[in-house]
Amino acid sequence: MRFPAEARRDVHVRYTRPSCMGGFAVFTVDFEPLPEGRLGFEFVNPLGPDDIDAECAQEVSNGILLWLIGAGPQNVYFDRPLLPTAKELAAGVPVRPDAGPGLIALRAVLRHSRLHPIDSLPWTHTCAGWRAADKTWRGEEATGDPMDLAP
Repeated sequence: MRFPAEARRDVHVRYTRPSCMGGFAVFTVDFEPLPEGRLGFEFVNPLGPDDIDAECAQEVSNGILLWLIGAGPQNVYFDRPLLPTAKELAAGVPVRPDAGPGLIALRAVLRHSRLHPIDSLPWTHTCAGWRAADKTWRGEEATGDPMDLAP
């Protein structure tokens, strides 16, 4: 069995941490099964550097993959597990147990992103990527997440 079975579109995440260290990540991502029965994980970023820099985009991808392999929110910062390689993912990596049975076969497409010149940091994008995957597979709507409604 491949995971996910169906596409989930327009997943909006707003992750902000007002503090002296800052932290700002706002983006929309689509999740879809890989075509042609393939296994693995693909992250597609068609946006330019005015929308999101390459390092932050990579961290969105890492955050999604951390959720897929079963890392908890505390593992985004500390005790971060090694991410599977592209070769391992293509051979078949099980998705986290609470998401149901299956092997990872996911394409994530970044559709929109806002960049803050000071507070858009890689670590906030990792956390936001993790939240996007968690929010999507749990079926939570953006209207139910107070952080997504913040000004």
